[in-house]
Amino acid sequence: MRVVRAAVADVSARSARLWSDVSATEAYTSAKTVMVFISMPGEPDTAPFIAQLQRDGKTVVLPRIVGDRLEPALADGTLVPGPLNIPSPTGAGVDPLSIDLIIVPGVAFTTAGERLGHGKAYYDRFLATTPAATIGVCFHEQLLDELPTEPHDRRLLTVLAC
Repeated sequence: MRVVRAAVADVSARSARLWSDVSATEAYTSAKTVMVFISMPGEPDTAPFIAQLQRDGKTVVLPRIVGDRLEPALADGTLVPGPLNIPSPTGAGVDPLSIDLIIVPGVAFTTAGERLGHGKAYYDRFLATTPAATIGVCFHEQLLDELPTEPHDRRLLTVLAC
């Protein structure tokens, strides 16, 4: 699936359509605090979406890896190199209970909300700590009919693909 994801063409245009779909959801319009990932190669480009969140007056939260867990932090505009070559925000930590919506990345998804991540279960452990609405985002090539799941896997509320 990583190879399939890396071969996706027209990432910018497809990402723009995806963010338009996300912003049309009730979960987005009602959210005051939104957590979104910092995109890596092969993922939908989150930079324009982060700018939209700010224009829409949302509090923007980004994930950072601390030890074996994902920690939400305020997006203060500063990113430093983090574990696993993932940019890490330097903003203050955020209470997971204060987050209204979490935009979740993945390697593959099902329309039923199952998600295949990178195998470290950072998001699964984090999602267990918050009642926030969840939207998985991906390209159509990443949608599958079924995925293997484990007891710790967290099902997402919605999956949107472009």
